[in-house]
Amino acid sequence: MTRNCQPRSISSERHDLLDKIVQSYLDNHAANEERYLRFYAIQRTLPDAITKAALAELPNGKRFSHQCWIPLPALTQARDVLLKLNYSKLTTFTDLHELVAQALRPIWGIGPLTIYDTAHRLGAFFKLSPEHVYLHAGVRVGAKALGLEDWKDKLPMNALPAAFQRLRPEQVEDCLCIYKAELQAWARRFRG
Repeated sequence: MTRNCQPRSISSERHDLLDKIVQSYLDNHAANEERYLRFYAIQRTLPDAITKAALAELPNGKRFSHQCWIPLPALTQARDVLLKLNYSKLTTFTDLHELVAQALRPIWGIGPLTIYDTAHRLGAFFKLSPEHVYLHAGVRVGAKALGLEDWKDKLPMNALPAAFQRLRPEQVEDCLCIYKAELQAWARRFRG
């Protein structure tokens, strides 16, 4: 008896690997991200939320790894600037991100990653989540590996491969950054 085995298509294998990356993110990182955001969401007052977000404070009192090399005076200046802003007209995360970006861009040592992270932490307090995938640092590397328009500041969810549609925009941002090396290897294998 002969078996009629069809080799798997490259296209199928390509999608399977992206599905595995997304599933690995969900299994190994999504819950930690939720706990991290919950810490900012439960702050008692807006000044508390701003202080913890701007200083990149974690629940254990340490500084978040993305901001560990930023001089404390820059983060303190960011906190002071953010404490003076009016947040009453915010309706979307995009509004919040733009407000934070305008306030923090002039501060030496504060770049797009810190702006996004700070807005994301404050977004947890305001119950505002990203509507798009914001590109910066490692996220941009992951987006480039997928052949996306990595030169943009943000991407709509519908620009991403089907495997990533299972994630929320902030989870895609996290996944692209965490798995950037795997995505680069995927790109070398399938995009040649």
